[in-house]
Amino acid sequence: MYERYLLLLHILTHKSGKIENGTPKYLKTGDDLVSAAKSLLDRAFKSHHSYYGLCSTSCQVYDTAWVAMIRKTTENVKHWLFPECFHYLLKTQAADGSWGALPTTQTAGILDTASAVLALLSHVRKPLQILDVSPDEIGPRIEHGVASLKRQLAVWKDVEETNHIGVELIVPALLSTLEKELGESSFEFPCKGILEKMYEEKLGNFDLKKVYGKPSSLLHSLEAFLGQIDFDRLSHHLYRGSMMASPSSTAAYLIGATKWDDEAEDYLRHIVRNGAGHGDGGISGTFPTTHFECSWILATLLQGGFTMKQIDSNGLRGLATILADALRDENGVIGFAPRTADVDDTAKALLALSLINQPVSPDIMIKVFEGKDHFTTFGSERDPSLTSNLHVLLCLLKQPNVSQYHPQILKTTLFTCRWWWGSDHCVKDKWNLSHLYPTMLLVEAFTEVLHLIDAGELSSLFDKSLKCKIGLSIFQAVLRIILTQDNDGSWRAYREQTCYAILALVQARHVCFFTHMVDRLQSCIDRGVSWLKSCRFHSQDLTWTSKTAYEVGFVAEAYKLAALQSASLEVPAATIGHSVTSAVPSSDLEKYMRLVRKTALFSPLDEWGLRASVIESSFFVPLLQAQRVEIYPRDNIKIDEDKYLSIIPFTWVGCNNRSRTFASNRWLYDMMYLSLLGYQTDEYMEAVAGPVFSDVSLLRLAIDKVIDNTRVNLAGTNGTVHNGNGHQHESPNIRQVEDTLTRFANSVLNHKDVLNSSSSDQDTLRREFRAFMHAHTTQIEDNSRFSKQASGDVFSSPEQSYFQWVNSTGGSHVACAYSFAFSNCLMSANLPQGKEAFPSATQKYLISSVMRHATNMCRMYNDFGSIARDNVERNVNSMHFPEFALCKGISQTIDDRKKRLSQIAMYEQGCLDRALEALERQSRDDAGDSAGSKDVRKIKIVKLFCEVTDLYDQLYVIKDLSSSMK
Repeated sequence: MYERYLLLLHILTHKSGKIENGTPKYLKTGDDLVSAAKSLLDRAFKSHHSYYGLCSTSCQVYDTAWVAMIRKTTENVKHWLFPECFHYLLKTQAADGSWGALPTTQTAGILDTASAVLALLSHVRKPLQILDVSPDEIGPRIEHGVASLKRQLAVWKDVEETNHIGVELIVPALLSTLEKELGESSFEFPCKGILEKMYEEKLGNFDLKKVYGKPSSLLHSLEAFLGQIDFDRLSHHLYRGSMMASPSSTAAYLIGATKWDDEAEDYLRHIVRNGAGHGDGGISGTFPTTHFECSWILATLLQGGFTMKQIDSNGLRGLATILADALRDENGVIGFAPRTADVDDTAKALLALSLINQPVSPDIMIKVFEGKDHFTTFGSERDPSLTSNLHVLLCLLKQPNVSQYHPQILKTTLFTCRWWWGSDHCVKDKWNLSHLYPTMLLVEAFTEVLHLIDAGELSSLFDKSLKCKIGLSIFQAVLRIILTQDNDGSWRAYREQTCYAILALVQARHVCFFTHMVDRLQSCIDRGVSWLKSCRFHSQDLTWTSKTAYEVGFVAEAYKLAALQSASLEVPAATIGHSVTSAVPSSDLEKYMRLVRKTALFSPLDEWGLRASVIESSFFVPLLQAQRVEIYPRDNIKIDEDKYLSIIPFTWVGCNNRSRTFASNRWLYDMMYLSLLGYQTDEYMEAVAGPVFSDVSLLRLAIDKVIDNTRVNLAGTNGTVHNGNGHQHESPNIRQVEDTLTRFANSVLNHKDVLNSSSSDQDTLRREFRAFMHAHTTQIEDNSRFSKQASGDVFSSPEQSYFQWVNSTGGSHVACAYSFAFSNCLMSANLPQGKEAFPSATQKYLISSVMRHATNMCRMYNDFGSIARDNVERNVNSMHFPEFALCKGISQTIDDRKKRLSQIAMYEQGCLDRALEALERQSRDDAGDSAGSKDVRKIKIVKLFCEVTDLYDQLYVIKDLSSSMK
């Protein structure tokens, strides 16, 4: 598919022997870059048409197909209005029958293929004046196109995640029309039910009769309503010949209306002649994009290291005037084109004008688009946009009176942090297919936020937790860009996306968090720049989304110039962020890093990579410390200081970065907190709960009562009287222990995501949690009998064999199994949206096998590292079991026992590896052709969990991590 994509790009970029405008390869000096930037500004301004505006967006098959279907009657003779569009479709069909297939989105290929097949069907039924193409040629093309469409629908996985405008309305309408034209039964495909539900929900938000009144977003996708509305009643919505700047919607208007509209025809003719197709029949998917291009070009160049003095020109002033006039004429809010107001283009225009010292008040933008907890892109929308809110934030941070907009700055910062916190793998947005675009904006915005915090202007606006999350977000954004750079210096060989990455990394050079890795940072920038300069010709990067996907030529050129210019500037002193002290690792963490470097997992890692994970994990430590005594009191309890708190975040962060899993911070933090509770529970049960309940059977009953009574408490309390830190001052008693255990059980079993997970996953968690708590009571009994033995290091009264014990009480005593079940609940809630994480009986069995073997390993290696402490404290350890005492009648030393335990643990490792392989294979087989990113993600997260367990196992071998009982 990728090779076909490159061939398609070659076709699209080399029309009639011409190469589209782009930054010349020969640019070498700063003067060359300045000249090229001024040239871009001047060419963009001169391309602006006084009536139709400006547009350098690439051609899109989807809109071309709709324009190709327009018929007109002149002197009682019907003819195809734009035969060149039909010929364009013939030229761009791929060998497999498809149109527009992209590696970044399945939806675009489906839309392009379906619309192109419909256009060919229209032409083969009524060739009219097009006589040079035989029906015998078109027929096989249609057959191949339909076959390709069916194949694409069969494996369509991104329907729910799609960014494309109106897809839930357009695809059902297209398929329905194709069924009628082909005389076939309905198209059947795995996600059809999901699409139909999306269609019903979308249509439920609209009253189609209202389309005749005030303008609405439906006008952008009128092709979805052919045969459903009266197109003759829509003529008043035309603006300079277009329906909301959409060629396909305008084409649908001409097809559906009974009265011909010359203005709409003239608009389309202008696009055919002057759009990116340059007369060859290709149609831009959006036209015009005047305000989008003016604001993006100006802001990108000026944020990218060019100064006003360097690039001041007629072009710059002309584009600025267009924006200023538009804001004035449209009452303070504009869109990508006239009469399409949105917060995105408004904020970017305001930013651009601020950067050229012509600030315009954002007050109207705030009045129109500010919502309760974020800014909406339009008046109403299905879901919010991260990039829209980042554009608002960047705009507000550049206002001359920043303090006036503190509430909005706080709101957009909080929204961005929440979005980043909850994003699994790559951050996504609805207007750009690349995760690098919102990532770049986040780095730009949060660098400025940190700068203003350092200067004291925003310091009082954010609490410690939010400052931590701001620092964490920017650090992760930059580190993940570095970690995902390809060997050739690019990011997936995409030109514009490589520019996004370079611009983000250049910003990071200002931030003190990256001082330790400045050489690596600069190396990534240099290699990215080298790749950009080596591009043989202008290759398209279809990263912007509308109904399908497109590139904006002038904007792409601006990004390339900005990337080259910013990278060429002198490296500044990295001082930004110095007030965020959480970026400095604790001394405890530094000590543990010496141990981590000795582990098999991390010994191969470069020093900068390990150091980066250390710094990233340090942002989590204050967040974890804030919840340290939320469940368990620690004052006046005879246990050592909980130094493990400093290393817990690293175990998850380090493995997350090492494996490139990039699980969400939401999942990472929940697992960190659960790890903390695992240690604390072990300590509490041994130091407090056990002694309070002289009869351990009563403790077991109390645990069952607590677990059975767990439920969501809408009042937010658990029926206890709390002081400032949530604990009572009285000496520990049975009621206090029950209250404490209730808090713990509620924090696990009534966690928000657990309650949103499948009932099956919740049941598994409840079983494993009960086993975990019961195992502590059994361990207390075992320890009591062991401590009463007269002497010896062999447990003389076990009630089970070692195999039985480690597969039940011994394994359940460590927190691994219930933590694994908890993780599966989080996955169930967030990946399949509340459905079972592992739906088939086979998957359930295999994930249980994975859980069991990981748990057994955890117990074994824990015991391997803690034998000295357990001997002193008289805690039953694996190596205390009689099986380890003798071999062939010979008494075994500690080293002998460790060797045997290590052999058993290695066997468990092999079982775990085979179970993981079987689970991955089964998950793939069960999903079949419809296997999607969520199926891949769940296996990645399971593997990450196992890797973290493996790291703990390796650390236990080197050093016992638990706090000692005093």
